Amino acid sequence: MEIDKLKADYLSWLAGQTSFNPWSETVFQVETELVDAYGRKPFVLVEKSGDKYTVTDDGSLMYKYNPLEENEELNEYAAGMIMDVGFDFDEDHAVIYNEVSEEALPGAINALLQPEIVLSFIA
Repeated sequence: MEIDKLKADYLSWLAGQTSFNPWSETVFQVETELVDAYGRKPFVLVEKSGDKYTVTDDGSLMYKYNPLEENEELNEYAAGMIMDVGFDFDEDHAVIYNEVSEEALPGAINALLQPEIVLSFIA
């Protein structure tokens, strides 16, 4: 097995499974073919501001699983998980976000997609 070819094939396949959908001139949505526990595709929003990018769920993740914010324990668990992957969690608005450079953007997108899937199995 040739590892370089396998890597190239995998990255090509992954690129075909990922959508970048513009929402405005400064905001786009990233969606993959991954699915959460409910069969929904997780997504993240990216907003460009100057030379920085904010990667966020815009509050949609916790709204899906705790819309009335009645489950304080879930919010605390989610906040801890989110902070462990390098994101901030605005507890007042349940918004997950991180401001990154262009170089760090691919990793930040991936880092937010992972807990979105994990939380769906916990909620």
